[in-house]
Amino acid sequence: QTGCDHWLFRPFPQRLWKILSRLYAFLEMSDKELNSPSSPGYVIRKARAEDCGEIAKMIKELAEHDGLGHKVFITENKLREDGFGETPYFHCFVVERTSDSSLESTQIIGYAMYFFMYCTFVGRLLFLEDFYVYPQFRGSGIGTELMVKLAQVGVDRKCTKIEFIVHEGNSRVRGFYEKLGAVNSTVEGDWRRFYWYKFDVPAMEKLASRQS
Repeated sequence: QTGCDHWLFRPFPQRLWKILSRLYAFLEMSDKELNSPSSPGYVIRKARAEDCGEIAKMIKELAEHDGLGHKVFITENKLREDGFGETPYFHCFVVERTSDSSLESTQIIGYAMYFFMYCTFVGRLLFLEDFYVYPQFRGSGIGTELMVKLAQVGVDRKCTKIEFIVHEGNSRVRGFYEKLGAVNSTVEGDWRRFYWYKFDVPAMEKLASRQS
């Protein structure tokens, strides 16, 4: 799980990228194959515009879990506009569950939202904004498979790292990422020398209106 103003994690170590590169080569597949069932009962696929309602619901549930529900103002329409318009501002995988293979009914039970950034020190990077699976579906390997998909994207796009942040009190989730090879940059001390700043909308508008 991720959220704002928490702990920053570093990318997978270089040796992990080599392993994942081999794994990616082995698992390389077409879009049709990428969307085939990962395990009986569910499939991990690229999100579509019609998924935005379920994604918005999960975003709010994740924020509530982190005690940040009051800060969520995103809507289904805003997600559709920002992620599926002419210039997408984010990318997303969803986990889709089919309750019965003989039925057409499906359910979105998890998602991973990410976007690309650029670091002047090392180049391209993938930032994982949100990562969430409904509690009743955890423990079956879905989260690990989602992370493998993200790592495949990072390798394919020649990213130098995957970055994300985790609530400092969520030791279980931190352990999950660390088991996969992620390293906590915060404890290394690199980020203790920096402050996070932001311009909110009123501050941006005020600054933008200043005469040079």
